Amino acid sequence: MEAGRRGARAAAHRRRGGGGRAVTPAYQGRALRAEPPRRRAGGRVRRAFEVLAALAAVTALAHVPWDALRARVAVLRDVRVEGARYLDPAQVLARAGLARGADLLALDLDRARQALLLHPRIADATLARRGPFGVTVRIRERVPVLLVRHGTPWEMDSSGVLLAPLNDGAVADVPLLTGADVAGLAPGTQVGTEAVRRGLAWARALARRELQLAGEVSEVDVSDPAATELLLMDGTRVLTPAWPPGVRRLSALRVVLADLRQRGTVAREVDLRFEHQVIVRPAADGGTGPLRS
Repeated sequence: MEAGRRGARAAAHRRRGGGGRAVTPAYQGRALRAEPPRRRAGGRVRRAFEVLAALAAVTALAHVPWDALRARVAVLRDVRVEGARYLDPAQVLARAGLARGADLLALDLDRARQALLLHPRIADATLARRGPFGVTVRIRERVPVLLVRHGTPWEMDSSGVLLAPLNDGAVADVPLLTGADVAGLAPGTQVGTEAVRRGLAWARALARRELQLAGEVSEVDVSDPAATELLLMDGTRVLTPAWPPGVRRLSALRVVLADLRQRGTVAREVDLRFEHQVIVRPAADGGTGPLRS
């Protein structure tokens, strides 16, 4: 019996590998073997169909009439002009090169703006897209403040820019500046001579709201370097300093003119060249009647 126990212990010892060392089993399992994944049989066929479909799509797109489609769909459908006071909106669009039906993708709004700014009567312009198929054109026109002799009467804005008459020949109802030589100058020229600057200064002074004299003056004569002569609508001549005096003296002129109208008196001449004194020469007898203010 003892011999049998010793044999069993010896067999167990051999199974442990002897000396207590672990024995690595020879079988490691199917999962431990690195095998390449199997490819499905339908993968190559599917990729071939995808390539063929892509080639067919490219071929179909190549035969699409893109130019005709673009000319029918991507066009300018709505264009508006804002701020036109004297200019015809159709002329503004023609100047900018914009028209309904134009190629929407080929529009160059910066170039159109530059074309508008070259027009003598346009002081500023902005163009913006409106929605997918529209454009809005906003312009700021030059406002005439004086007329000048240029063969026929031309207009001049507050910065001294010459404006040729419109197509119908109409001009603004503003005073005529005489004594300033602008003959031969092109439309859009900005004139900065002393005579023009004096005339513009008088235009600003007469247009002041508290004076309300702009509508009573028909002509501003700056021929004399030492004095300016205003011709009123009723024919009265007003002698003034070369440059506009202060509001107080011009207010005195307004009061005198209102008093003459109330009396029904027409003055031949009003002299405003002296401080604190307005001299009125009536048209009837040519006498002198100084009025103080």
